[in-house]
Amino acid sequence: MHALIRVVNFPFCNFFSLERYLRLRALPYQILCRSDQLTSRDIIILPGVGTFGAGMEYLNFLSLVKPIKDHVNSGGKVVGICLGMQMFLQSSAESPGVEGLGLIPGACELIPSGSSFSVPHIGWNELKFPETQRTLFAPSLKSSDFYFVHSYYAKPLQDHVVIASFEHPDGMLAAAISSKNIMGFQFHPEKSGSTGYALLDQVLLQ
Repeated sequence: MHALIRVVNFPFCNFFSLERYLRLRALPYQILCRSDQLTSRDIIILPGVGTFGAGMEYLNFLSLVKPIKDHVNSGGKVVGICLGMQMFLQSSAESPGVEGLGLIPGACELIPSGSSFSVPHIGWNELKFPETQRTLFAPSLKSSDFYFVHSYYAKPLQDHVVIASFEHPDGMLAAAISSKNIMGFQFHPEKSGSTGYALLDQVLLQ
């Protein structure tokens, strides 16, 4: 029996793309509410498109910040997509003074723009992986492109948290982060075709 998936249904998120994946895989899910009795087997998904400030305002409005943190502390898995991943960090230059979930030390910064790299960053990118550490990405996914839409990127304080990056003229920027039972993707696996679905299968079904 699969764990129950709890989705934070932001009013400005990519819920329907994620819901299509869950429906095709016949995975049971519920919209996360503050009154839910979570178990460590449950998986919380934070999908999101929008600003850091609006995302955290919504979590605070629904009183979901503490349940999410408690779930992580009890060993439950939390998966963030795009804005959802960024909110794992402590803050973002996009919304000065707004406190993030603080599950991973670090902050989000504006992607540097230039003649060879436009912002927002929209399109398909191949991921690059650290050679010195294990990664959750199966070998079959390592040569595939994933779909990005964002203007800010996560910059964790600890380099080992970054398990995949994408190439920018100024250097490599975080594309995926992982720390114990916390996993985040800056790109949209639910919008990345069969490759993205295969990655979600790996994250949610194993």
